Amino acid sequence: MKKTLITLAIGLGLASNASAANTGSINFHGHIDSGTCPIVIIDPSTGLPMSRVNMGNVNASQFKTTGDEAGSRAFGMRITPGGGCTVTAGTANVTFTGGYGGAGTGGALYALAPDGAKNLALTIKDDTGTPVANGTPSKDYEVDDTTETTMIFSAAYKSTDNDVIGGAANTDVQFLVEIP
Repeated sequence: MKKTLITLAIGLGLASNASAANTGSINFHGHIDSGTCPIVIIDPSTGLPMSRVNMGNVNASQFKTTGDEAGSRAFGMRITPGGGCTVTAGTANVTFTGGYGGAGTGGALYALAPDGAKNLALTIKDDTGTPVANGTPSKDYEVDDTTETTMIFSAAYKSTDNDVIGGAANTDVQFLVEIP
């Protein structure tokens, strides 16, 4: 009985769409992993997966001089052995690469998307508060071969000039995890 009702509801929905003849679009978002171990980005306070790190709203007045930071947010990268993911106990590290290139002195920061906030970039730090430069491996994190390992990082906005100008402050950062 339930199958019949579900089929009928779908059939009615299709019939109403056909008579309305409206157009629209569907946005698809996803990621294809090329390695054998998927890395899940998580909120460290809840342990739940998240699709993006929400940096929130930060006022430009918080950046008084070059190098000031604001809006720090923690995130974790979880590796779970099993299901085709084979991990040897040891250490892993992460190399982050800015999708819009580097920013700041020597390009060590992660540039924001163009046409947004000015004189601002993103910094990523490991769990000890040490910055992880754009394109450079992080410190080594201990990984377990039988249970999940979460590597903790944080991200913050960092001024690259004394005069930060407000606007959208988004960026994309790719990562490569070297797992033993």
